[in-house]
Amino acid sequence: MEETVIIYIQSALLENLDNEESNFVKWIKLDAEGVPITRGAEARLSQVSSVTQNTNVIILLPLEQMLLTSVNTRARKQKHLQKAVPFALEEELADDVENLHFALGTRYGENDFPVAVIDKQILDSVIDELDEVGIYPDLITADVFGLPYREGTWTLLIENERALVRTDTYQGFTIDLHNLQQMLASSLRQAEVTPSELNVYCCDDQQVGVKKLNLPVNTNELDDCPPGLFADGLDEDACINLLQTSYKKKDKKHRQFGAWKIAAMLFGAWLALSFVSVFLDYARLSKEEKKLDAQIVQITRQTFPDMQNITADSARTKMEARLRNFIDTANSQSQAGFMELLAMSGESMKQAGKVNINSLNFREGKLNLNVRSSDVQILDSIKQSLKSKNYTADIQSANTQGDSVEAKLVVVKGELK
Repeated sequence: MEETVIIYIQSALLENLDNEESNFVKWIKLDAEGVPITRGAEARLSQVSSVTQNTNVIILLPLEQMLLTSVNTRARKQKHLQKAVPFALEEELADDVENLHFALGTRYGENDFPVAVIDKQILDSVIDELDEVGIYPDLITADVFGLPYREGTWTLLIENERALVRTDTYQGFTIDLHNLQQMLASSLRQAEVTPSELNVYCCDDQQVGVKKLNLPVNTNELDDCPPGLFADGLDEDACINLLQTSYKKKDKKHRQFGAWKIAAMLFGAWLALSFVSVFLDYARLSKEEKKLDAQIVQITRQTFPDMQNITADSARTKMEARLRNFIDTANSQSQAGFMELLAMSGESMKQAGKVNINSLNFREGKLNLNVRSSDVQILDSIKQSLKSKNYTADIQSANTQGDSVEAKLVVVKGELK
């Protein structure tokens, strides 16, 4: 046998399932022999979830939420019973049978079956709330079946302003304390067999209306109320389990791992999307890479038309080799190389003022610059600056264009030849 957890969901909670402030239940845990391990505990459903793993979970709902009755039918097969019972009880019920759930107990007599009827919306809400916190019940039944029953006696539980009475194996009722005396008297008059005694259990030392009956009253003390009483009185074979037909419980392991299965599926979907995203990025970047490779080859061929067998991988190496060769050749053919003349000219232009270089070329040790400035004095200042550094700048032409002067400068190191 396995450990058992009994959870008692009271009416106040059923009316406010979405309200966390009132989301408290009473519960008790029993070992494999039925001995209480935890007694008198009260907590939120989410807190109880941790103690329900790998246990037999029983949920007790207040009898006010359902109707206990019976039907007489010759049907025997379960599928035939499930079809016959709603129509047999239809005239007794105020609600449409389509909105109600019918659960059958064990047959007694020749053709009589005990029936528990509950609104599907209420049962759905309870199961959804339990699923949300990871509690998967093996049995859901009425709290009246938690009261101890012995043939020939009735059992009464007084809890707060409510009285719960079990009159037979599958029969009972609940009533407020104000009307308890009248209801008990009426029920005793209608009973086919008058009970020999009334066993009373009080949660708060209340015994309202139970001493005025012509019936022996046996008052019992409780260690904790009512979970301790339910633990002693509940017989799983003598109650009606609401988890039938479409509400029949799934394999517990399957349900406990259901949330992990969903998480695993979501993770798998995310992983698949990640792979797709990486693949698409790779395809896009490969396309961009091919485009850039083509541009590199095109620019290299435009710069060096005589260069052969150009690929994107070799273009940079070949271009750097050509430039080094160009610089080395220029340096060997003149007293000053291209970079030296350009650096010195740039420094002098920076000191002289605003000068724009329109174009330049370097031939035979001479740097030819086409420049534009605001006046001739700036050009002369450049010339004098270079001269002080042992460079020659020859202004070969100067044309006035509006507010600016365009000129050609020839810069060499030393004297111009």
